[in-house]
Amino acid sequence: MKKILTFLLIAFLSTNLTFAVDKYSVEYLQGKNHFSITKGIAEYTVKKAIKKALKKETGTNFDINFEGYTVSSIKRGIFKSIEISGKDVKVDNIFIPYVHLKSLDDYNSIDYTKNPIEFRCDMTYAYDILLDDEAINTALKESDYNKILTKVNKIASPFFVIKNVRTKIVDNKLYIITDYNLPIAITKDRSFVAQSDFEVVNGIIKAKNVSIDTSYGNLGLNKVANLINYLNPLEFTLKILNEEKQKTTIENINIVDNKVKVDGKIYVKATEANK
Repeated sequence: MKKILTFLLIAFLSTNLTFAVDKYSVEYLQGKNHFSITKGIAEYTVKKAIKKALKKETGTNFDINFEGYTVSSIKRGIFKSIEISGKDVKVDNIFIPYVHLKSLDDYNSIDYTKNPIEFRCDMTYAYDILLDDEAINTALKESDYNKILTKVNKIASPFFVIKNVRTKIVDNKLYIITDYNLPIAITKDRSFVAQSDFEVVNGIIKAKNVSIDTSYGNLGLNKVANLINYLNPLEFTLKILNEEKQKTTIENINIVDNKVKVDGKIYVKATEANK
């Protein structure tokens, strides 16, 4: 989600507002009513610029709500709140069915004249996204996921080797399909299917209520749950959608309308030079 956040902040570069300078302090901006016709024009200009920038970066038409304080503070990169939402958003070649991002602080300030952009204060954003099979399975094709499979295979060797992992959501249930073989007995790949619900424990997505088809034999559910947590397709998908420089937390996870709904918060720390 940090990538989406970066896109909208960069959009300030596209604005061209020239008005007289006024005060920028939190106390001044929050302590007065700054209504003016020109402020409304400035807010519209910013929303238009953000929509254009996000369209260019993601191919998506976003709905934007933006509120500033004064014209000159907006020009300086200071704003009260922003909220964006979009469907079929492309991030790193992954199409996300739905993205919603909303600022939670009443004062946000960035220096968009710097490269990279600098944050003048700490900021907090709430997010919620929807993931479908296409998004998850595209993420699992990333080369970094092979590192996870390699780590699991080192633990499982020489009894079995995992070749591939994919997911399928049917009737609001998520199935994890694991292709594997048994080098000692056979070399032909087989597929193992487990169904699992998920919960968030200390900010980490964990499998729960795991079930398996009895045709796969008498396998311990705890072992299967541990395997799913090792493979962790949902955790991995969310990880590659975020940037490590910003702290992103996961608070809730549910399956709604055959899509995985995840929400949480993004904590943006002030750039060191602005502390």
